[in-house]
Amino acid sequence: TVTVNTLSTAPTGITGTTTICNGGSTTLTVSGGSAGTGATAEWFTGSCGGTSAGTGNSITVSPTSNTTYYVRYNGTCNTTSCASQLVTVNTLSTSPTSASASPATICNGSSSSLTLTGGGGGTGATIKWYTGSCGGTLAGTGNSLSVSPTTTTTYYGRYEGTCNNTTCATV
Repeated sequence: TVTVNTLSTAPTGITGTTTICNGGSTTLTVSGGSAGTGATAEWFTGSCGGTSAGTGNSITVSPTSNTTYYVRYNGTCNTTSCASQLVTVNTLSTSPTSASASPATICNGSSSSLTLTGGGGGTGATIKWYTGSCGGTLAGTGNSLSVSPTTTTTYYGRYEGTCNNTTCATV
C-alpha cells in the first residue's frame, strides 16, 4: 500500500473586521487555498514566518497599533506562502479638562471665542460645541469657535471621533 499525502495550497486572503478601536478585538479567518495532509494554519506578525500570533483557521487579536497579520498552511508535504491583512487601530479621544471663553463677559452684539484645553481628539475627531446640554443643540465646531449669544449661555464642548465621544467641558 502506498499512502499519498496531499499538498497544501496557499491561502488567498484573510477575512474579518480589519479596522478596530484601540482596546477592541477582531477575529481573523483564513480564506482560500487548502490545507493538505497534517496541515495547520499558522499566523504571524512582522513577516511570513515571523512572530507567532497563533494557529487554527481563526484567531482573535487585539492589536494596539496598526498590525499586519500573515497566515499560511504548514503540513506534512509543504509549507505554503502567506496571505496577509493589515488591521488598522483607531485611537480613542480623551476628555477635555476645561473650556474657556475669551472674553467670558460680552456686551449684547459682541462675540466671544470658545476654546477647549486638555484631553485630545482621537482618529477622525472634531470639537463640537453644544447649548442646553452635552450633545444638546449644536452651536458649532472647532476650537476657537466664535459665538455671539444674546443671553447668558452655557456652552458644552467635547471631542467626537470615529471611536468615541468624550464627556463635555463647560464654559
